[in-house]
Amino acid sequence: MIKKLPGEWAAEGDPYDCTGLIGQLGEDAMCEWPMSSFDAPAYTVWNAIAATFNRAGWSDDQIRDWLQSKQARWAMDMDLGDVLRAAGEAYARKILRETGG
Repeated sequence: MIKKLPGEWAAEGDPYDCTGLIGQLGEDAMCEWPMSSFDAPAYTVWNAIAATFNRAGWSDDQIRDWLQSKQARWAMDMDLGDVLRAAGEAYARKILRETGG
C-alpha cells in the first residue's frame, strides 16, 4: 500500500499535516523528512519563556516546575500553540514573497 503525502490529503480537504514525516536530522533519523533545525524552535520558545520568568524574579525551581507542569502543555494546546502557528504562517508568507512563490 502506498502512503499518501500531506499534499494529497490536503487536496482532498484535510488540513496539511507533515508531523509524521519530519524530525531531527542525523544518522539515526527515524523520519522521512529529516531537518537540521527541527529541535531549534522548541529550545528557542521554552528558553525565551524561562528567561523571561527569570528576569521577573522566578527561581530555577519555579521555572522548572512551570516548564514541567500541565500549564506548559495547556499553553501549547491553546494560545501559545496559536501564536507559534501564526508565526510559522507569517514566516512562510515572507519566504513566498521573497521567492515569488
